[in-house]
Amino acid sequence: MSSLFLDAQRRRRIALRTAVVAVIGTLPIGVSHAADTYVVPAVELRVEHNDNFGLVPGGSPDSSILGYIADAQALIGIDTARSQTSLRPRVKFQEYPDVDDLDWSRQVTPVEGFLDLVTRYQWERSDFRLIGRYSRQDSYNVETPSGIYDPLDPSYGQDPDSARTQVGETRDRFQLQPTYSYALSERTRIGVGGDYQNVRYDSEGVQTKLDYDFAVVDGFVTWSLSPVSDFTVSAYASNYTAMTDALGDVSETDAYGGRVGYAYRWSNLSGIEAELFYERDDITDLILGGSEQSTSGWGGNVMAYWRQEVSGWRFTVGRNFRPTSDGRKAEVGDFRLQYDRNLSERLSLQAAARYETRDSIAATLLSDDRDYARMDLALQWFIRPTWYLSGGYSYLWQDREQNPEDADNNQFFLAVGYKGLDPRR
Repeated sequence: MSSLFLDAQRRRRIALRTAVVAVIGTLPIGVSHAADTYVVPAVELRVEHNDNFGLVPGGSPDSSILGYIADAQALIGIDTARSQTSLRPRVKFQEYPDVDDLDWSRQVTPVEGFLDLVTRYQWERSDFRLIGRYSRQDSYNVETPSGIYDPLDPSYGQDPDSARTQVGETRDRFQLQPTYSYALSERTRIGVGGDYQNVRYDSEGVQTKLDYDFAVVDGFVTWSLSPVSDFTVSAYASNYTAMTDALGDVSETDAYGGRVGYAYRWSNLSGIEAELFYERDDITDLILGGSEQSTSGWGGNVMAYWRQEVSGWRFTVGRNFRPTSDGRKAEVGDFRLQYDRNLSERLSLQAAARYETRDSIAATLLSDDRDYARMDLALQWFIRPTWYLSGGYSYLWQDREQNPEDADNNQFFLAVGYKGLDPRR
């Protein structure tokens, strides 16, 4: 009887498989082009110690601060045959008990929020890309960025826009960067790009920073010199407007410029990009008599990146004119270097360095030029494929023009975290 029962089971399995194959055969071929959606969550709990939190000139015994930080985010991806989209919401909770004891409780925003979007859609001869960012941060964290590149968008500079930190102040920043290009031929593309930034400060005390809007429109032509290199020429115009709630628009800067660029790629993971540009800025003060002045100058950027099986590095050096909350754009010199290496299957090393100089293109009462440097060193050990322990050290230094002394901070941290497996790997 048991043999007859097993034969009946086999016949039912064969019949079921035949039915499934028949149903699949009736489905439309296009089902293979359905969207591929994935979610990669990540959570990290961190404790850190700073010996000069706040970068107090000359140091202070009260600046030795312990902090507790929880950071949660999720990378959401949607890929189709013609498009790729990545969305990353992130929330950060931070608590510094010693700061509260010193009555600095309003200096550190307890909750920070971020939302990043990178999307691309391709037609037969054209391409559209959009990068969007929103962040609400404590002004101290805005002014002390690390040299580590954003893995979602490595071109993002994480640019601080003022050197002064105000008690109880947060910054809301919204940015959109659309780019559209069209292939005139196999080797020539034309396109137009834009960049819009909206920055607002919220202070519980006297506001020392100016809100501002910044917009750029850029038209370009790109020639493919070979399958691995191309040359670009572009012209652009921008508008920067600084404002306050009480006075409205305070100053306006209209800029015009042109740039040339060259890119060479050894592979999808290795290459170099360089650009040279010239810009003229016409500045109008809308209060105090409405004075006008003009400045101009050269700038440029070089970025190189290289990725191998167990290691990789990325390098950037440049000189740019960027908007700030001082009522003027600033001339910014920037150097960044990051090195990553897998020491074993579970242990990895990450090292990054950053140096920045900032000088206002025209002096104002709020101008606060500075030099800033930071070095980050971290080790990460995976206990399990998705769980890790990490620890490291950071050194921060700044020299502000309005202070007679420079300031530095030594930061040590330990963290435990979870990161979901990325299906793209």
